[in-house]
Amino acid sequence: MKLETGELIESLNLPPDLFGEGACIFGDKIIQLTWTSKTGFVYDKNTFRILNRIIYSTQGWGLTTNGEQLIMSDGSHIIYFLDPDYFTELSRIEVFDNERAVNNLNELEFIDGKIYANVYQSDLIVIIDPLTGKVLSRIDLQGLLSPEDRHDRIDVLNGIAYDAENKRLFVTGKRWPKLFEIQLVKK
Repeated sequence: MKLETGELIESLNLPPDLFGEGACIFGDKIIQLTWTSKTGFVYDKNTFRILNRIIYSTQGWGLTTNGEQLIMSDGSHIIYFLDPDYFTELSRIEVFDNERAVNNLNELEFIDGKIYANVYQSDLIVIIDPLTGKVLSRIDLQGLLSPEDRHDRIDVLNGIAYDAENKRLFVTGKRWPKLFEIQLVKK
């Protein structure tokens, strides 16, 4: 998709029995998860040709990379670090704030050495230390989508994307009519 216009450049449909979830670019590949089928796909980034099918032992929710490993969420409070070639688990962290485990970790993005995770069914994004799993801070996006843009089919905040080259952070939600560029301000 062209960011400036929203024009769709290329798309690829999954079979109807699969529900596509997290995806990320790793080198010259696109890696995509599906929700409950425990199956993912590796595509050629330029042609969208399927290169490989991958299997994992949990649900697929969010996927990002730190440049060396894949980082995956499954809707729990666990973040998995995976080998990008074989999709085997290398390590994991449990995500906690000062009081409890932070569950429903969904969409992920790796930004400046930290994991950003949308907390499903909320307007929160948590920023996580990838070594300890500690929540370092929260981004509250309540009220970002105006009441005028809401309708019966609008769902929850569910998208994070980072343009590293231009240092821009974008968020959106399921069936949201808009993509928002946000800037973080320290309080």
